[in-house]
Amino acid sequence: MTKLEKIINYIIYSFRDEPLKLGKLKLAKILWFSDRAFMYKYSETLTGLEYIKMQYGPLPKKYDKILKSLENDRVIHSYQSNAYGNDDKKQICFHSLIEPNMNDFNAKEIQIIDEVMARLKDERAVDLSKQTHDKLWESVNIGEIMPIEAVFWNDIEPVNEEDIKWAKAVLKTKGFYAD
Repeated sequence: MTKLEKIINYIIYSFRDEPLKLGKLKLAKILWFSDRAFMYKYSETLTGLEYIKMQYGPLPKKYDKILKSLENDRVIHSYQSNAYGNDDKKQICFHSLIEPNMNDFNAKEIQIIDEVMARLKDERAVDLSKQTHDKLWESVNIGEIMPIEAVFWNDIEPVNEEDIKWAKAVLKTKGFYAD
């Protein structure tokens, strides 16, 4: 199994006691938020996935193919069920058929994934989708790549008058600026 497949299996296995809380869309959002958190903290991607903008937020590129491969390899089983918290809608849910080997992960990877799962466990997929509709999502077209590195955009603040005064003062002390 690839690292990505092991991560997906770990997430699915972690929901084994409440599998209806993890549908296909929510799994995609857990991957997205885990990758973002890992990138923000360690400046590298956790899964190696590329995400594309879709109507309901970022979706891993070749997502269906990845899940189908895991199913064909008998790592996971998918089935249709009522959506968590909404009996009128259907969702694709999963069971892990193989217990994950924790030696396949390092502590920082597990910590990020576990933190994201704990935070999102009781959230509905539709609510998570809305959370992903941020500046990055709005800046690209449907079907385009959403670079995970854009997580740092949230740190960028517009320049204000105080910033300009400070910059001028610093430049002035260095002889690069005159009133």
